[in-house]
Amino acid sequence: LPSLSVGTHMATLYHPTASQLNAHEGGISCVAWGHGLVVTGSADEAVHSYDVSGAKIERRHTLTGHELGVTAVAVAADVAVAASAALDSRIRVWNLDTGSLNLEIDCGPMSYGVALSPDGATVAAGSMGGISLWDAASGSKTASLSIGSDRIVLCAAISADGALLAAGAEDGGVHVFEMEAPYQRVAKMEAHAVAVRCVAFSRDGKTVLSGSEDSRAVLWEAASGRQLYTLQGHGSWVLGAAFSADGSHVVTCSSDQTVRNWDLTTGASVQTLADSHSDQAWGVAFDPSGGRFCSVGDDRAIRVFEATVAGGE
Repeated sequence: LPSLSVGTHMATLYHPTASQLNAHEGGISCVAWGHGLVVTGSADEAVHSYDVSGAKIERRHTLTGHELGVTAVAVAADVAVAASAALDSRIRVWNLDTGSLNLEIDCGPMSYGVALSPDGATVAAGSMGGISLWDAASGSKTASLSIGSDRIVLCAAISADGALLAAGAEDGGVHVFEMEAPYQRVAKMEAHAVAVRCVAFSRDGKTVLSGSEDSRAVLWEAASGRQLYTLQGHGSWVLGAAFSADGSHVVTCSSDQTVRNWDLTTGASVQTLADSHSDQAWGVAFDPSGGRFCSVGDDRAIRVFEATVAGGE
């Protein structure tokens, strides 16, 4: 990929290549990318899927049925299945090939973040006091993972190998659990004093990234909870975060309306995409094949970025 020299290291940079304005009727709160599709959720209660080809973003499916705003979406890595969570206390599991509903789960109040296992068999959803795991075929609850308090879990992620689950809570805690019974908590990280809004795993599952209302993102060693880097530069809440496919860098987005690109060899911000959104930016997601990522925000826009020539901050 094109890169910028940072000391003796080459950092990847990006430039905007595609935009979809007014992609939803309300602000876009979440995004995922998989199986050639960008999947978005919105305050307008809808989930959309989009094909992205060069400078073109074309809607493939409109997935309806939620009765309040959508708070999170996730895509399974190995099968064309997506899940969405909304303020209506429902999780909906979707077939991305057909745009049809596979299953609706009544998950109870205070459900925010959602994650899917790579095989699409398990849905994880944040709630008050922990994470609930659901069978994506039957809708039955298979486990409840406690964070040891009654605080709400706002975000969740499952590692690419399906072995670990990360959860971020409103008290600033980040928790990592094993995804097999007895679902042991292997790490608890406490670098944030206020709510954690996003969590993400590196492709190899060894590293967790958390973003918080304290305007910082923190990089952790998943197995031990050891803090690796604190990424500082955003002027307001960090609302979304994602790792590049090769794990060399991450992107974050914020209510300060910017998207930042961070080099993980140095922990430095190597690029600020300042004109990405005209309102707070809620989510970022990488194309699993590498080389591209997208961002979404309250301005109802989808922005797509590709690796570019060297330059930057």
